[in-house]
Amino acid sequence: MTTSARGHRAGDRYFCSFFEIALLQQRESMWSCGCINVGAPIFGAANVWAPTDHVVVWDKPSRPQWMDEATYRQLPDTLTLREMRFQVTPPGFRTDTIVVVTTLLDPEEVSVLDLADLYRARWQAELDLRALKTTMQMDILRSKTPAMVRKEMWAHLLAYNLIRTVMAQAAQQHDLPPREISFKGTVQTLAAFAP
Repeated sequence: MTTSARGHRAGDRYFCSFFEIALLQQRESMWSCGCINVGAPIFGAANVWAPTDHVVVWDKPSRPQWMDEATYRQLPDTLTLREMRFQVTPPGFRTDTIVVVTTLLDPEEVSVLDLADLYRARWQAELDLRALKTTMQMDILRSKTPAMVRKEMWAHLLAYNLIRTVMAQAAQQHDLPPREISFKGTVQTLAAFAP
């Protein structure tokens, strides 16, 4: 999950359910998430601002087993949400169409492009976690006690932030966005020059 400076949260497709969105709205949280298996969006319905942007109403489904009856009754019978569709065309990869559902209903305040950028930032968080787990080999912690596990995690996070600092400095020196520099390539370069 990613949070913008304005307190807006973005989640992946796992969070795209009536109950997740309704519970977050109870906490007065603005929300966007990728959407899958929610039913095909009907682009061309009423309340359309653009061919790929419209307001929809979701009806409350039956109570899931994990939710108690009191919580279920507190949730609204419907959610008014905004669905939008945009194309992602990363260089070297196939074009992907993504549908995002959001509680931000005003297209003048928040454009499709703004939400596409936020969703892309959420994906960067996934890549950052992958860098920690895979590239920095934090997927398996080797310590045996809780205190040592905490120290091991802090050491990984410190090393991660130091590597990101080197990447930011290199990006600034070459007038590049920091995300255009490979994390794994930076780790390999630092290891090669360490001796």
